[in-house]
Amino acid sequence: MRKIRILLADDHPLIRAGFKSMLGKIEDFEIVGEAENGKQLLELAQEEQPDIILADINMPVMSGLQALEKLSLDYPSMKFIILSMHEEREYIQHALRIGASGYLLKNIDRYDLERAINTVFEGGKYFSPLVTNILVEPYSKPESIALGDLTPREKEVLELVAKGCSTKQIADKLGISIRTVESHRINMLKKMKVNNSAELVKKAYELKILQ
Repeated sequence: MRKIRILLADDHPLIRAGFKSMLGKIEDFEIVGEAENGKQLLELAQEEQPDIILADINMPVMSGLQALEKLSLDYPSMKFIILSMHEEREYIQHALRIGASGYLLKNIDRYDLERAINTVFEGGKYFSPLVTNILVEPYSKPESIALGDLTPREKEVLELVAKGCSTKQIADKLGISIRTVESHRINMLKKMKVNNSAELVKKAYELKILQ
């Protein structure tokens, strides 16, 4: 069976190197090119005809979304997945409107990344758990839990989020898994009725959960 051909696009060399290292450990995947801006992404995609494009949103010269929007029109069979730190619903919905088959936050681990690529390659869609929560939140039933009623562990996670710690840093500090940290964040977003981490921290200060 032939390998899944992947094009990686991100303007940060260290981030590209990190994802390239993760993907390089998976036998069924082949990195066919790396782009550092949207224009280069267009050129490499046209030249290499990858199966999957993994692309950041914010890149110089031309944004990832602009490049992918053009590619989705010119090459409708080419699939792409957004890799981003942006949790805002507007970014996620924009990506879906232009045809993205997946939206992953950059703290994703190797196993979820592998699952996402295989799922999208086979015609499905894949989203990070927090992204899924953001998408379904407007349609979910109201929570019976009082606004701001957080557990002690959730408050510990919240304090570290407010300090700017990444998901991995929080997991390491608290001795829990990255998936557990994501689960706590999803629960807090629901309880606080907000859409992303920035709104979560702001609301926590307003309710004096954080001092």
